[in-house]
Amino acid sequence: MPAIDYDAWARTYDDSRGASPSVLGPIAEELGPPAARSLLDIGGGTGNFAAPLAEAGFRVSLLDFSPEMVRRARAKFPGELFAVADAQCLPLPDAEFDCALSVNVLGHLPDWPQALSEARRVVREGPFVVKVSTRETVTANWIMNYFPQILDAAPLHHYQPAEVTVQALRAAGFSRITMRPIHYTDVIDGSFQALKHHPELFLEDDSLIMNTAVIKRVPERERTDAIAAIRRDYESGRLREIMAQFEPLVAKYGDGFVFTARP
Repeated sequence: MPAIDYDAWARTYDDSRGASPSVLGPIAEELGPPAARSLLDIGGGTGNFAAPLAEAGFRVSLLDFSPEMVRRARAKFPGELFAVADAQCLPLPDAEFDCALSVNVLGHLPDWPQALSEARRVVREGPFVVKVSTRETVTANWIMNYFPQILDAAPLHHYQPAEVTVQALRAAGFSRITMRPIHYTDVIDGSFQALKHHPELFLEDDSLIMNTAVIKRVPERERTDAIAAIRRDYESGRLREIMAQFEPLVAKYGDGFVFTARP
């Protein structure tokens, strides 16, 4: 499947991506009071989540693999540290931060369990808060009806059952782990999971649909055919029937999980 040029993506990322209250709210609750605590945003992209958390009172540092993502994040808030770095090998001392955050990052990492170990190494009392899409939440997405190849794509091997993520966090050295589902009530972050609640967006400009890593990775011909099929089924009314078949799974698993891990 096509690789993603993250520096190129950074130039259009904020056109339809932001800190969804549906995600930011649970993350802030799990992090707890800011109290001037140091917070590391691992794979923080253009700083959409880091900026409001810095405004709330955290002393935020942001790392991302893409220089262009980091450059754009730097313009959004006065962070403690901005650096281009690999989440799988953080260039930081042990126990450098009070807590850490990672939003929709694991799927971009070939060795995501190692990234969890690195997060454990650099945090003190925590928590480390991770937002991911699990196997359950992906299979609850009706878009999979049109893009079945996504689950079998090598770059997306991170779509593991929630319990596997819990086990990986334990293996990384965290001992107290909780998880909670999130449900999108907006599309401010333009994600694959948020899009499923607004099928009418598939009738609009393809650039909006393409502003998600999941669909970016689908080969162009397959992507074009799938989007055309969604549009046909939307017009005929068949899409509503397909969406209804997924509703019980959405109610059960939500649109993603927030994992909170402490030493």
